[in-house]
Amino acid sequence: MNHFNFGAAVINNTKKHWSTYTYTAENTNTHPPRSVGQRERAESADGLSIAVYRSRSNYRSAASKKVWNMDLLQLNDDCLDVVFNYLELHELLELYNEIQGFQAAIERQLHRFRDFKFSMRHPPVFNEDLFTKLGHHLNSLHINVGYSTKDEGVLRYLNPLCQGASETGRLKALKLDHAKWSFNIIAAVGKVVPSLLFLDMRHCDVRDYQIAQLLEGADKLKALALLHVNNQTGDSYLQPHILNRLPSLKLIHITILGPVPFSPEDLARQCPNLSFLITDLIQSDSQIYGPPAYIQNYYKYYNEYFKAP
Repeated sequence: MNHFNFGAAVINNTKKHWSTYTYTAENTNTHPPRSVGQRERAESADGLSIAVYRSRSNYRSAASKKVWNMDLLQLNDDCLDVVFNYLELHELLELYNEIQGFQAAIERQLHRFRDFKFSMRHPPVFNEDLFTKLGHHLNSLHINVGYSTKDEGVLRYLNPLCQGASETGRLKALKLDHAKWSFNIIAAVGKVVPSLLFLDMRHCDVRDYQIAQLLEGADKLKALALLHVNNQTGDSYLQPHILNRLPSLKLIHITILGPVPFSPEDLARQCPNLSFLITDLIQSDSQIYGPPAYIQNYYKYYNEYFKAP
């Protein structure tokens, strides 16, 4: 039986030489791996050079092993899975667009990337079909949008990711930073709201009627975080008849910029099952209203989903 211990996989995107896979097997079996899909992959192999090398500490003498140099496209699916397991998502995205014959193998790696975070300042390589399939596996999604980013820029990524996530219902946490929420962003996020436990809009420009629209389908939502700007955001979503109809909602974290336009004490009395964490950016102060028990769970969820320090 052949034993493989791949030490690393290195991508050299130079579109030059394409045959640098080194296969090492012990003398007990001198046959290289069987080719699966070789013809299909070879037709696509026009550009990318991948060097894969094997490391092993307990080699026997040089005479007890044989070495073949072979095209990476000749590897069977099991070997490709081992190789691609060493690659990060951004490397797999580049390969997906370059080599058509690797697409199935790359799609089998998507389950490793359940928590996806990126910035629109340096967005990942885009492929709509692959991002839809990535959405199938997502547990959390965090996008730093930037107020200067146009709607079509972020929607290019958000639409397929949310579409894929809506098909499996696995997405539990969503966070958008520095985004001005539009009708189209609301529509994209609305697809995944039914599965969300945590929605963070604390660094976003979002209006009260948009928040109320999102909450209509948020039956599983446990924690909501948002920014309230005085004389801009509005407070129509903070009506007891809206908040009390959400069966799972335990906490609302409201970051205030300016005077508090409502009475947190009255709201806590009218919504006895809800905790309200009010953070004043100007005063650098936070106050808790209502049951305090969920606050610890709130930060626990936040750290788990978004890897906060």
